[in-house]
Amino acid sequence: MESYRNYEWFLKEDFSRYAGKWLAIIDKKVVASGEDVNKIIKEVKKEYPNKRPFVTKIRDKLSVL
Repeated sequence: MESYRNYEWFLKEDFSRYAGKWLAIIDKKVVASGEDVNKIIKEVKKEYPNKRPFVTKIRDKLSVL
């Protein structure tokens, strides 16, 4: 359920300043960002061992579905 709440929050926020980067979100807060997803996940697991982050990449160009 926590991941779903983070996803809903993610859909409503503006993350354009993170264009081209990976984000890890916990409790509706960006807890890590960068270009290497493996490094981000490792960092988050160390810092928040009992939490499951929502991880996504912010595109650097407009996507149209």
